[in-house]
Amino acid sequence: MPKKTTDALLQEANARLKAANIRVRIATRAESDRLYLRATLPPKPNSIQSKAYQQRIALGVYFNPAGIKRAEAEAQKLNHDLMLGQFTWSIWLNSEQKTKTVVQWICEFEKDYFTRRERTPKTETTWDNDYRKPYRKLPQENALTAKLLLATAESYAPDTKSRMRACAAYTALAKFANIEVNLKPLRGNYRPTAISRDRVPDDALILDWEAKISNPAWQRFYQLCACYGLRNHEAFYIDLERQSADPLAVVKDGKTGYRHALPCPLEWWEKWFKGQIIELPQLKVRRNHDYGIRSAQYFGRQNMPFTIYDLRHAHAWRMELRGIGGTIAARSQGHSLKVHSNIYLNFMGESEMRQVLEQLR
Repeated sequence: MPKKTTDALLQEANARLKAANIRVRIATRAESDRLYLRATLPPKPNSIQSKAYQQRIALGVYFNPAGIKRAEAEAQKLNHDLMLGQFTWSIWLNSEQKTKTVVQWICEFEKDYFTRRERTPKTETTWDNDYRKPYRKLPQENALTAKLLLATAESYAPDTKSRMRACAAYTALAKFANIEVNLKPLRGNYRPTAISRDRVPDDALILDWEAKISNPAWQRFYQLCACYGLRNHEAFYIDLERQSADPLAVVKDGKTGYRHALPCPLEWWEKWFKGQIIELPQLKVRRNHDYGIRSAQYFGRQNMPFTIYDLRHAHAWRMELRGIGGTIAARSQGHSLKVHSNIYLNFMGESEMRQVLEQLR
């Protein structure tokens, strides 16, 4: 007789609980190897809820045959306490859960986060931007509670990227700490704003400033960003060995991973890279975000009237005017067609339309 899988054993345990009219179920999470109980329970201490609702109780047992057997016994015990009106959270919450501070939970969550993801410049940048920043705003030495997470999320301005990011980060932390909290109503209706037309430099201005850059390595960096519409950090992931022979640039890594990028215009590749040795600034950095900061600092000191990132928007506009389809252009720049159209090209107005008109003539 074939050995039963853990999923089959879990289903059988829940079927026995249901047959016995026990209103507690055993469950697991896709990203975890532990079991917990699910039932309608009174609000936890410090909860914002006033009535009983569906909650989880972490058991700390593994999703294996022995753990399922233990969880079934705990489900029966929980049901007994509920039926007799003897349920109290002090019994079911272990002392660690009741006394851990915010900073302790964050440290444990960070450790868990990087056991499920390889620690790379990309994942570290994601952690810093999407998690570490909003976590810094939490009172580090306080106990982690639903009230604390809600109050901190509410402190962000409504309908902003920072509030949306904080709600996502706090929800992930609450889920890890087994804290019931609903932050969805606070997320708001944030939408990325389109770039201002005044910020996008035209080709004449781009070439004018390219000629003013005295540092050869940083000039190469500028040329790559202008010619291929790269994100700041992506210039450091270009396959430079083939760049002088092949106009189609290879982005080996970065925010959106491996891709090919189109030069636009091709004449810039011929002028700046064809048959030439290409060297970039030697930076000692650990994360993609650090590349962005260092490059922004260098060009900020040059007093340019636009940022390096604005070259990316100019590249998108240039590809559009030269008839490169949106799908190919978006693929070249490493984002979705929706982002390309709604954000990168949303600034296009009368002057761009008149350029197209001149081409039609």
